[in-house]
Amino acid sequence: MLREIAKRSAAGSAYALELQLRFPLRPRRLSGNLTAPSAEIVSALATSAGTLVTGWYRDPVNLFAGIEASGPEIEPLDLTKALFTFPVEVAGPTKGSRLTATGFAVLAPTGRGAEQNLQPRFHLRLKSGARHSLVPHPQPADPAQARATALRAIPAQHVDQSILMQVLRPAIADLHAQVGNQIGRHTIRRIGFSHRCPKASMIIPLYRNLEFLRFQIAAFATDPWIRANAELVYVLDSPEQAQEVEHLLGGLHLIYGLPVILVVMERNGGYARANNVGVSVARGDVLALVNSDIIPVSPGWLEAMASRLNGRRRIGAVGPKLLFEDGSIQHAGMYFSQDHRGYWLNQHFHKGMPRDYAPACEERVVPAVTGACLVTTRALFESVGGFTEDYVVGDYEDSDLCLKITMTERKIAYAPDIELYHLERKSMSLNSEYMRGIAWQYNCALHTERWRDVMIAAMQTGRPRKIRNAAI
Repeated sequence: MLREIAKRSAAGSAYALELQLRFPLRPRRLSGNLTAPSAEIVSALATSAGTLVTGWYRDPVNLFAGIEASGPEIEPLDLTKALFTFPVEVAGPTKGSRLTATGFAVLAPTGRGAEQNLQPRFHLRLKSGARHSLVPHPQPADPAQARATALRAIPAQHVDQSILMQVLRPAIADLHAQVGNQIGRHTIRRIGFSHRCPKASMIIPLYRNLEFLRFQIAAFATDPWIRANAELVYVLDSPEQAQEVEHLLGGLHLIYGLPVILVVMERNGGYARANNVGVSVARGDVLALVNSDIIPVSPGWLEAMASRLNGRRRIGAVGPKLLFEDGSIQHAGMYFSQDHRGYWLNQHFHKGMPRDYAPACEERVVPAVTGACLVTTRALFESVGGFTEDYVVGDYEDSDLCLKITMTERKIAYAPDIELYHLERKSMSLNSEYMRGIAWQYNCALHTERWRDVMIAAMQTGRPRKIRNAAI
């Protein structure tokens, strides 16, 4: 019935979705005692790339025969041979008890027009020939919630390359694209009178954590070059805080007289989209991409970084020395290293060493610098397409940008005489998709696939070199 309603018109499709939200099916699982089989479908996220199905079964006496997907147009589809399995624990028959079970995950075909099916149906098949109906709880209709569910669908310790590439990645990529299409328009709120022709624009995404905003603006306000030449653009990526943030920035403007442009996203778009939107609003020829947990050690940092751009050395981007709050080094440029799975990871030179550690006090060309504080030109940023937006939540976008810059034959420079504090990942820790899911593994795999050859060349020669047909 829902399929017939949905295919008749756009209104019919919306009504079919509404009916599922208002009148969901009763979830069905197979319950059993310590010896009888039991099973449950935990998630069944229908996307155009396939339906991400996860669940578990207990089979104490070897009666399990398979898992089937059911649909109105086709015969039951046997998913058993495609299942990826891993050990899990489930609730036992008594309060607080736990039982071992077999977890499973599979990317099942999504029937034509079934992308909005919030409760796909399945069956547990036993060797006796019995078939037991399994119906999951209603799945999220909102793509952002569905993406968060997908990122947590499989315990991170059980996600290997096969599961990631064959099961998780197609569904997550589809849901992430849906999220991007629904972000909507941003709004701009100006607090004070900004420079008419600023030389530089500082782009600072805000996401939930406002703990350091007062200290950051106070440090910016005491910098004569920033007051005379730069505009400050905050991009609020948690729009539910708009009233609070506007009130806070208005109060800080009364204290310091530093004008601020507040860009409010209609929906959370993630680190890359927030920065790209901020750049589209900004007017300076120099862009300083800065995290909200960056606090300058002393004035003059932005002027010094901007002065290193271009010239005979063809510097395309500059990164400073970043310090932990105890004064040890957090960042002195980035390099790439390969782990045991074949993925290439971002690493920080000299992380944890004292701030005056001699090798960290040498200005040099590096493979990449962190997006926590990166200065480049607007022309170059726009020519490479800005931040790539298909990474989830916020990770690897900065090295991706640096590698795109090196493909234009520009260099990435590390400036050790410019020091700022970085209270690392304070905002990221508030994002449940990142902290409890596999976002970093997804992003790392995507980054590795896109830039493997370039990163290998960078680590062999000391800096990236252009690879023919490299993805930009």
